[in-house]
Amino acid sequence: MRKYSNTDKLIMKTNDIFNIFTGIKSSGRTYPAYNIEEQEIKSLDKKMISNLMRVNHSGEVSAQGLYIGHALLAKDENQKQLMLDMASEEKDHLDWCEKRINELGGKTSIFNPLWFTGSVAIGMLSSIRNNEQALGFIEETEKQVAEHLESHINKIPKEDKKTYVILKKMKDDEKEHGETARNFGAEKVSKNLRKIMELTASIMKFASYRL
Repeated sequence: MRKYSNTDKLIMKTNDIFNIFTGIKSSGRTYPAYNIEEQEIKSLDKKMISNLMRVNHSGEVSAQGLYIGHALLAKDENQKQLMLDMASEEKDHLDWCEKRINELGGKTSIFNPLWFTGSVAIGMLSSIRNNEQALGFIEETEKQVAEHLESHINKIPKEDKKTYVILKKMKDDEKEHGETARNFGAEKVSKNLRKIMELTASIMKFASYRL
């Protein structure tokens, strides 16, 4: 039997990541704001909203990486499929955020490749021990994301109904994903890990808001 070098293993794992990433399709749900007419928004508000949606888009890029990392080291096929199913719904969010950014005349973050690769690594690391640990990481992540989205909902001007319905639907989905992880036996994350997750998310939000 051939013995694979560390370089061989890295190449194979990179191929796995690429194959999973290219295989994830959106679930095909309708753009939440498709039938809402665009309202007049002040230029400064429009820039602020676009920046907020860029942060959310980067968050969804990170979510893809996270779920792929979990799927790569899932301990059974059921766990892997669960991660890929949730990644498919997160792909909807990714598409919705990008569409809204384009509508507002904005751009996605230049740091997205960094967020993606880092999230794949984090997903793999949190899945090494067992499925329950990975699910615990998912539950806490989705909890923090839902809180983050609520803060954005409170920041957007009332006339921007399009962004509101997108963020509201995303928030509802994130809460559901967290509940799904809990129902499948998520292991509670430690206080220290929770703080590290919050710090990492803060860095991502700070950078993506600007570039």
